[in-house]
Amino acid sequence: MENVKAIVKQVVKIWRLYKTQQLVLTAAMREEIPFQLRTLLSRDYMICSLLKKEMANFYDGLRCCMADRFRPDSAGSITAATGRDIQTTLESIAIAHRQIITEYGILLDLAEDSNINTQIIHQHRKQMVKMTDDLLMHSEKIQPAKEHGYASF
Repeated sequence: MENVKAIVKQVVKIWRLYKTQQLVLTAAMREEIPFQLRTLLSRDYMICSLLKKEMANFYDGLRCCMADRFRPDSAGSITAATGRDIQTTLESIAIAHRQIITEYGILLDLAEDSNINTQIIHQHRKQMVKMTDDLLMHSEKIQPAKEHGYASF
């Protein structure tokens, strides 16, 4: 496995994206939002927590192959702007989901010729695609209702 260092760097990058995503979701849930959206965001938060933990376990399994070690617990900082409208917040969450999906694609390409079992990576990517689709569908429901001055959920 000559590209294990690149694979580990990619795993760390995905882990940090999950950490950032958790912070964004936490900030979004602090806003006054409809119950259905709060339920969706809290579900996404729990899934991100689980997937982040699984990526940390994946990292632990890989790091034994390397002499130098990374520190996945150093999270990137994020500025959660309060007072943004909910549409902007949902768009930023969807963008972060897409970025994580892209990073999983890169990780799958790196792990293609290795002896790493990529089944869990495929499952994570599939879950993120589903979460993004659900979020965008819910976002589309909110937008037309806002234009008419009322919300029907």
